[in-house]
Amino acid sequence: MIKKLLLGISCFGLTSLYGQNTAELPYSYGFETADLDGWTIINAGTGNNWAVTQASSQTPAPSEGSNYMMYYFHENAANSYLFTRGINMKAGQPVLLSFDYMGTDAWFPEKMEVLIGTAPTVEAQTTRLWVNEDITNYPYETAYVNFNVPADGVYYVSFRAFSDPDQFYLSLDNVRFNIPFAATQDIDQTKLSMYPNPTKDFLHIDSEIKITSIGIFDISGKLIQKQFYDSKKLSLDVSKLPKGTYMLRIGDDKGAKMHKFIKD
Repeated sequence: MIKKLLLGISCFGLTSLYGQNTAELPYSYGFETADLDGWTIINAGTGNNWAVTQASSQTPAPSEGSNYMMYYFHENAANSYLFTRGINMKAGQPVLLSFDYMGTDAWFPEKMEVLIGTAPTVEAQTTRLWVNEDITNYPYETAYVNFNVPADGVYYVSFRAFSDPDQFYLSLDNVRFNIPFAATQDIDQTKLSMYPNPTKDFLHIDSEIKITSIGIFDISGKLIQKQFYDSKKLSLDVSKLPKGTYMLRIGDDKGAKMHKFIKD
């Protein structure tokens, strides 16, 4: 169940206290750093807590990489909050949140909700973005949540495990915050050319500096595919894509820029 952010959320208050070391959109995190990259955990109950986990004979695998977050069952109900680092957002900005999640099976339904507020505290998480009280999928599925930002400020999103006692594993990985591409403006193409555009099969790309990665997204912001490169010139095979408008996130040593192309 997805709810739009309420206009009454205040973006001030504790911003000065918690707004240090913030991230900018787009932002993604896969729990691969030892310090959790500014993410925090609060156990508001008497069950277990979210924990960084790796695949083993006793635990599931991550969706990608080596690490993921897991809530492990307990005789008491879960009430554990996993908070993102602070993320700078602008008033009126549409945001696409996506994340990979997994339960175990139908015998052990897990419960998780996603909340947002202006501080990494339980009390500040005032708006629900997503909830699922019957997480039984195995392997991972990806959730997509669109919301609008009510006012300028630093926001924290929390993933709250609230599973019943004595369930099993609840897994979370690959959290991503993107700006839907329909709202992307002022795309910089001064150092790069793409042709032909529209195209039916191959999209040729020439750049003044080496391209290191290319991600293809549909217009909603969903990642279709990603590849890594080390070249100034390349030909991207898009022949199998359905007709429509797509965005490329082209990375190089100086960062990444968004570029639009049309598949005929």
